[in-house]
Amino acid sequence: MSDGIGNDSIAVIGAGIAGITTAYALAKRGINVAVIDALSGPAEMCSRANAGIIAVGHAKAWAGPQAIGAMMKAITGRDPSVQITRLGDPALWRWGVDFLLNCRPSAHRTNTDKLQRLSRYSRALVAAAETEMNLPKETRHQGGLYLFQDRSQFDTHVASIEHQGNGSIEVLSRGALIAREPALSVLPNLVGGLFSAADSVGDCRLFSQRTAAYLNRACGVGLHFNTRVTGFRRAGNTIEAVKTERGEIACAGVILATGVETPDITSPLGFRPNIYPVKGYSGTWTVTDPAGVPALPYVDETELLAVATYGGKIRVTAIAEFAGRDRSVPGKRIERLTDYMQRSFGDAVNNKTAEFWSGLRPTTAAGPPYLGRIRRFDNLWINAGHGQLGWTMSLGCSELLAQRIIGERISLTDVSSRARWLS
Repeated sequence: MSDGIGNDSIAVIGAGIAGITTAYALAKRGINVAVIDALSGPAEMCSRANAGIIAVGHAKAWAGPQAIGAMMKAITGRDPSVQITRLGDPALWRWGVDFLLNCRPSAHRTNTDKLQRLSRYSRALVAAAETEMNLPKETRHQGGLYLFQDRSQFDTHVASIEHQGNGSIEVLSRGALIAREPALSVLPNLVGGLFSAADSVGDCRLFSQRTAAYLNRACGVGLHFNTRVTGFRRAGNTIEAVKTERGEIACAGVILATGVETPDITSPLGFRPNIYPVKGYSGTWTVTDPAGVPALPYVDETELLAVATYGGKIRVTAIAEFAGRDRSVPGKRIERLTDYMQRSFGDAVNNKTAEFWSGLRPTTAAGPPYLGRIRRFDNLWINAGHGQLGWTMSLGCSELLAQRIIGERISLTDVSSRARWLS
């Protein structure tokens, strides 16, 4: 069933990977689209320097029975991978209450299932999108690794996989890992790992930029950068225009792909999606010896870092920090990323080219994003709250939303986080 839309432009607010792929999903169906973003180009916020891993093997809800202990360690400063530096933030407490409710085993299973289905569906669309837009096919679909430097942790994960009967995950000993990826031999404490054939890797920002350029050139999509949204012109339950600092943009509908800024934009409309900005960090180095760095992306499950190579560079991402909207990059965060790179692949990179970045992952308490129509409006939709899986789920979420708006058969159902304001 269609939510109803005319032939005028749909305004997509936000030009990160979620917004750009939403515009793509609509434009390829012949819908006029206008993309609006306050920054100077596509993928300038959370999508700018993320890991680049389409991590289907890591698509699981953070909220679960084990998360409660992890949060207690974070509050007391005993977990280097999770930091809470704004404990008094009211938005964090609001988000935290919802997070705890989703730590029940039944909720964890439901939310993980949603993330898994979304991630697998989305990953299958990436190569097709590159072909349809005639983009360079630089996203690699050879799978990804999950490494362990702790024997008991590895054994626990293996037992869990065997219990679930997950045939898409291959268990590898240390020797098998190194045979598949020789550059990992430099990790002295490596005990074993998992191979997920469903994973991919590619430059999320570059894909976003190329897609935006294609949409503007081939589909006439309007790209309104350096344009901050200030409100909406409404007629009852219908939004007729987006108000910006540069004037109004008339529209037949609006899609919010606005990440961590979503609650700010929607508050005047009477609802606030429970999306918290979980801060992450990355460091990027130029590769000088390709044989000395891994070709396959991986997540170090013991040290909780992600590593990926593409475009002649290697990127390390780490840390989940609850710091409100702060986007600074403290020296101690740089030290952690640099230390890991030096210990692991220091001889294969140019240390003088290191670039460091922080981004705010728009994270829902349940895990899955908010995806659908806003209940009290006829023509307002949302595609936000993808957390650390934005690149992983982007094309799938955008496709599902476009299917619903146009009135096509829906490929997946019941994959959104739930909220009273969401239809």
